[in-house]
Amino acid sequence: MTNEENYAFDVAGYLILKGALKSVDVDALNNALDQTTDRHGMLAWPEGQREPFRNLLVHPVLVRYLNQICGSGFRLEHLPRFLTEPDANAAGPLTGGDEPRDQSRAYYHQNETRRCQFVRAIWALEDVNPGVGGLVVVPCSHKENVETPSDLREGHDEMGLVKQIVLRKGDLLLLADTVVRGFKRWKGRGRMRLLDYGFAARGVINTAGSGEMVESDPYPDWKQELSDVERAATHLPGYRHTTPPPTIEGNSESSHVSDHRDLHHPGIYRLDPGDIDLKEFYFWDLNGYLVIRDIMSKEDIELANEAIDTFSDRIVVGNELSDGSKSLAGTGRPILGALMELPKPYCEPFRRMVGHPAVTHRLTWMGGSGFRCGGPTAFLSEKGSTGHALHDANEPLLPSRSYVFKNGRSYCEAVTVAWQLRDVTETDGGFACVPGSHKAQYRMPRGVRSCDDHKDLVVHPTFKAGDVLFFMDGAQTHGALAWKSEISRRGVLIKYSSRNFNRSGGAMCHPENRWGPEIQDMTEEQLSVMRGPDRDNRNGNVPRLDIVEGEVRVNYERAGGLYSAATPDDPTARK
Repeated sequence: MTNEENYAFDVAGYLILKGALKSVDVDALNNALDQTTDRHGMLAWPEGQREPFRNLLVHPVLVRYLNQICGSGFRLEHLPRFLTEPDANAAGPLTGGDEPRDQSRAYYHQNETRRCQFVRAIWALEDVNPGVGGLVVVPCSHKENVETPSDLREGHDEMGLVKQIVLRKGDLLLLADTVVRGFKRWKGRGRMRLLDYGFAARGVINTAGSGEMVESDPYPDWKQELSDVERAATHLPGYRHTTPPPTIEGNSESSHVSDHRDLHHPGIYRLDPGDIDLKEFYFWDLNGYLVIRDIMSKEDIELANEAIDTFSDRIVVGNELSDGSKSLAGTGRPILGALMELPKPYCEPFRRMVGHPAVTHRLTWMGGSGFRCGGPTAFLSEKGSTGHALHDANEPLLPSRSYVFKNGRSYCEAVTVAWQLRDVTETDGGFACVPGSHKAQYRMPRGVRSCDDHKDLVVHPTFKAGDVLFFMDGAQTHGALAWKSEISRRGVLIKYSSRNFNRSGGAMCHPENRWGPEIQDMTEEQLSVMRGPDRDNRNGNVPRLDIVEGEVRVNYERAGGLYSAATPDDPTARK
């Protein structure tokens, strides 16, 4: 698999392999289906009809990819199913998801090894065009840490997350089984024809087979003498009456076999969200960004726009940021800083932004209290202004900009908040991101970075004036599309850091300010470890120590972006 394919499956939870089936193979499958009204048991159909379906079990394209996604030794876990219009027309709740975690279906990744324990291989026998319904998914949900909201699962609120899968005849969709998915009512003029095969990694226990022996009782006579709990604890997998297995409940003093087979897995925490909106938390953890609508007052929107107009002579045109991208290329991006320092009343809407309760409340559950920010900056792109090549995703790892979910809490070390002073439509440009990339295990492909070949992974949210965007700055892959609207962009960005890291320079970076007389007469090498905390930027923005021919030497060479000129670049304490 290419890095692009690995990245797409890892981030979104699915991968579309274009034209995996030749037209002659598609025709053979359709012809076999047209010869009968039966839609089940294809692998056991009469000779001459079953072969096309059996061939799909070991199709070379499928085998090559499942060996890398599931691991060698994968096997069929459920028989092929024919999905057609009635399945979509009887659309029910969404299924799938990974909370609570189902280890027999889960997605694993550690170091350079990936194991997706259950994968659905779905073959398209007819085109599935945009907007016609059929199979839909919630991308990235194979890694969800938060239970799928019931409103989303039941179809009451799609939350902007549900995506229809577009396929062409002969395509193969590989779908992690823990991706939340379902059907929308079919609106296509033609017929929906999908073949669904379920494959599991070796050793996985999930479903029972269909052979005669599956229905037998494997217990020898001596096991009949055991208690119900003892028999349950020694059950043999794979039989109908042990799939799912018996559930033992109780405590350390006594136990019994339950009359249900549902998973019983006690934990030490109870759901107590307090003032947290569970839908917002789910969206945030799933995607890495969150949009809150209609936060800013009409009066503040008008005054903020007036301030930008009044002080337009202070606008500075920044650099071209497309990094060689064809689709993002343009002229430099205009920005206006020092907004909190403008004369009154023009500074007031910007000052209210930094401590607005709708923002501080969410920042507290996103990363904990004690956060801080620098000054707001207005992004004012004109038509033709550059986009910004997508960047970050915390690769390589930088703890100061990372995201971790643990014990029901979001630990995001850097959050950017963007206030919208004007509407942003689908065609305007501006902020773009890759949902789910804050959990990516593969390096971002060049085509995604440039948006020239983004694998349908890049999302461009739309806004109304007064909306507020939160995104994981550093953990999530983000950037901006080139601005195409006749009306200039007006967004105000404020970068917040957690209480745990400093990435904005300052006087306390300097050894003499941090320690005073303690540093008198120190060598350059000694001074380099006496500095205060500063931006952790791939170890290239702070003095660092190297070993040169057995001697310790200090290296002041800078790399990457620099947030503060206060970062020491020489032994300033000795001047």
